[in-house]
Amino acid sequence: MENQPVQNTHIPPNCFRQEEVEAFQSFENQCLTGINYYLWLSLTESTPTVRFLFALELIFDSGTSLLISAGEDSEAIRVIPVSALLETATRLKQLHGQPIIQRLARDGQSIWADVVGKKLDGIQLARHENGLYLNDAMVLHFDSTHIVVELPEAGEGLELRMV
Repeated sequence: MENQPVQNTHIPPNCFRQEEVEAFQSFENQCLTGINYYLWLSLTESTPTVRFLFALELIFDSGTSLLISAGEDSEAIRVIPVSALLETATRLKQLHGQPIIQRLARDGQSIWADVVGKKLDGIQLARHENGLYLNDAMVLHFDSTHIVVELPEAGEGLELRMV
């Protein structure tokens, strides 16, 4: 039998990948300049209604943005590239014959009003027993304002609240 290297790089599905943790760290100490929600719409006969918050985009003064999503399966919060969002939106539009994902700018509205223009002090993640970080919630720290991004207990998408 050949000697095979042992692969200890398996990340459980309920934990953030190392690249995601590094992405979070790269946005710390940057100033938040904008917020976009990407809403997944339900189609009705008269008018579309919001089904859930599919993705959240935080835009920073460096010209970069952090795009997080619960994805289509809502089993984990993930950092996603813009290309994945566009691919999902295109696929859904082709499937349903009309746009399903809608972008809504939230700059200075709702829970974001007090943090636009402020520095992201850090992103807090809960530790898993294996030393990795759980991917079901995070806390965004802006000075004295803290915003929780989490998976809902029941339902799909992302939920946001101030603590």
